[in-house]
Amino acid sequence: MEPKAANLLTPEARLMLRDVAARLAATDFSPSAIDATLREFAEVSGRKLGQVAQPLRAALTGSTASPGIDLTLAALGRDEALARLHAVA
Repeated sequence: MEPKAANLLTPEARLMLRDVAARLAATDFSPSAIDATLREFAEVSGRKLGQVAQPLRAALTGSTASPGIDLTLAALGRDEALARLHAVA
């Protein structure tokens, strides 16, 4: 994991990732469903999408750069993505 990505995984971000994982588990894991879920989560939690996507990206890839977070999640697949999130959260 890149140091810059590790810095994004604060205790608060880890708690948020647990909540995001629970919501993602209920989607069909298509890019459009993932995108809608993340946007809804950001809105409901009073965050901007980037405030959700960046820690999510760090947890999934160990980096601060990746393709779109919806595409990254879909490419990893439900089981791998959720396993990575649970490992970090």
